[in-house]
Amino acid sequence: MKSDGPLILAVVLLAAGLTIIFSYGVATAGFSAGYPLSAATLNMSIATNGPAAGGGMGLTLLGLLALIWALVCSVFGLFRLGSDESRLERAERKRLEREEKLERVEQRRLERAEKLGRAERVRLG
Repeated sequence: MKSDGPLILAVVLLAAGLTIIFSYGVATAGFSAGYPLSAATLNMSIATNGPAAGGGMGLTLLGLLALIWALVCSVFGLFRLGSDESRLERAERKRLEREEKLERVEQRRLERAEKLGRAERVRLG
């Protein structure tokens, strides 16, 4: 399974949902750094009201589901039975079989034409 489509869909939905939430939200943020890394803090608070809250959250959740779908597709794509090379080999084998069949048909057609030519020469001669 190819995961290109679900991954693009996930990115678009996540970006749209987060854009709606952050663009219609009233937010405060604060960051303080300290010498021991454990003393650093990041505080974010965002409040989004009205339809933007529900729509943004819905799009974000759909984006997360599409991201999980893309992950499943990529995992199954890694472990699927038959690699691309074996599929290409099968396709090449089928193509060669078709060409051989066409050659046999062409050979039979030439043999028939040759028989008809001999019969015509005998009839005229």
